[in-house]
Amino acid sequence: MVKKLLNFKKVAILAVALLAVSFGAKAQSWYIMGEYIWSPPNPQGTFNELHYQAEDVEINGMDYHTIYAAGERSLLGAYREEDNQVYYCKWNGSDYDEEVLLYDYDLEEGDFFNDMDDHPMLVTSVTTITDFNGIERKKYDFMFIGLEDETEYWIEGVGSNKGFVNRGIYTPTNQGAIFHLLCYHVGNELIYVNPEYNACDIDDVNETPNNVVSIYPNPANNVVRVLSESNTPIRKIEVIDLLGRIVATANNSDFIDVSSLPEGQYLMKVYGETTIMRKLTIAKQ
Repeated sequence: MVKKLLNFKKVAILAVALLAVSFGAKAQSWYIMGEYIWSPPNPQGTFNELHYQAEDVEINGMDYHTIYAAGERSLLGAYREEDNQVYYCKWNGSDYDEEVLLYDYDLEEGDFFNDMDDHPMLVTSVTTITDFNGIERKKYDFMFIGLEDETEYWIEGVGSNKGFVNRGIYTPTNQGAIFHLLCYHVGNELIYVNPEYNACDIDDVNETPNNVVSIYPNPANNVVRVLSESNTPIRKIEVIDLLGRIVATANNSDFIDVSSLPEGQYLMKVYGETTIMRKLTIAKQ
């Protein structure tokens, strides 16, 4: 499968910013790439969707968070979380379907999920990844019993690599579309980028209203300096790759050496009076 680096439209970025204001700092959003695999003469290609958490709703006496697709504000369903499990009610166009278990983050290697399904999911491994906030999250790898080469993985608290509501969807053979999670935000803060695609516009990550911290040069290939307009002392600088790994650190300094890092896109996390994240590009001359 050809992996694509996508540039998202400004309207999608604006939607994330508006959602953060409208629904509070905890509003979640997932960027999805859909890939048509219809056979000719049917259309082929890719499309992008933004799924986001919106208002709360009560279903059968319990509180849920609604999930919409941006654009036409299409209601997808509603979810709730309880004891490391996520429950979901799909919207069928007129009402919510019966609740199903969408994610179980207490699974262990060798456990089955959806064992009543025709193709239950078997946990083949449980490892950990580190998100852009330095938080470790479990990663669950699955295979589908009876479907050769069909796999999926979950990131704890984020969802499936196919998108939050697309968990458990098989790859169709001659119709429909397959889905890929590109990145995940909480409010306007980037939390996770799918390393298979590295495809997310992260220019707006955790910006402050007055832009009090800037970095230069950017792109860089040697030393990057941090300028604080408020002259706040810099306690620490971290450079984080798109797998969430800290690849360079400097303490009590306003510069950091990135000469040993390969070309690519990174995040720079600056610890001062507040913690600020900036996009950093490393380009070798």
